[in-house]
Amino acid sequence: MILPHFTHHTPGTVQDCIKILTEAEYKPQILAGGSDLLVRMKLGLTTPGELVSLSNMDELQEISCDPKRGLTIGAGVTLARLVSDPLVNEKCPVIARAADLVATKQVRNIATLGGNILQNTRCRYYNRSAEWGKAVAPCYKRGGELCHVIAGKRCFAVYQGDLAPVLIALQATVRLLSKEKDIEVDLESLYSKDGAAPFNDLKGRLLEQITIPAPSLTCRSDYKKYRLREGIDFPLAGVAVTLKEKHGFVEDLRVCLTGVASRPVLLTFNGETAVGKPLNQNLIKEVGQMVYAAARPLPNLEGEPSRRRAMTRILTEDILTSFM
Repeated sequence: MILPHFTHHTPGTVQDCIKILTEAEYKPQILAGGSDLLVRMKLGLTTPGELVSLSNMDELQEISCDPKRGLTIGAGVTLARLVSDPLVNEKCPVIARAADLVATKQVRNIATLGGNILQNTRCRYYNRSAEWGKAVAPCYKRGGELCHVIAGKRCFAVYQGDLAPVLIALQATVRLLSKEKDIEVDLESLYSKDGAAPFNDLKGRLLEQITIPAPSLTCRSDYKKYRLREGIDFPLAGVAVTLKEKHGFVEDLRVCLTGVASRPVLLTFNGETAVGKPLNQNLIKEVGQMVYAAARPLPNLEGEPSRRRAMTRILTEDILTSFM
């Protein structure tokens, strides 16, 4: 597989990067680690005329913690660094554990936090070569007007990032830079429900950093994933859980799923469902069943959808049981 022709930019500052994204003539696209983008380019799934590399921007490599604001991580930090960074492991070790579950060490050495969060959706009918694509009618994600998996008016390709469900459960925010203005929004708001266009309004914007708010750093949290092999594979079902207790009773409980829909699926358990109750087997079974009901995987990835759905319940119950 050969990469198509493109113009390569290596800006040294975020201001230069935003200028290129705004003024570039031929479909500019951000190149972080490239572990996802370059593979799709080789398959002919995307053909950006210009790539804007983030490798030379020191502003995207910073990790810091403020007692009031929380833990802030630059979007350009590699997953390998997340795994080993002392501050991340001290303040929010679940991020390091989740990063360590991504792909292989070689991939983690180049893949970045921002790239993992903004990786494209996947589908067995999409992630194929251009030659294979000629043999079947184009689906929504290939510019057609049908879905090979289920009848519907949108694409059901699956989001399979490992870090996003963890960060969403932790109520993380992201800072987006653009020529017009800089904004900070909830990470969850970046994701659409459309697998063909999985992100909301990122054109001309640069993801600078992710912040986990200080209150979330005191939560109990964990992430587990189901995959066919112990290494390499994307999550066929992934579960992130955060739990905050007060005097032995649940104060806040969040579960976020990946690998089962076109976006991360967040479930918040409040009111009579969990808040004010002790964490016991009855509550764990109830939460597990609600997670199972919310997960609706389709046959567009490896693994049986029924198995993937069942694993969301099993992994949720495993994590909550470990919190007892």
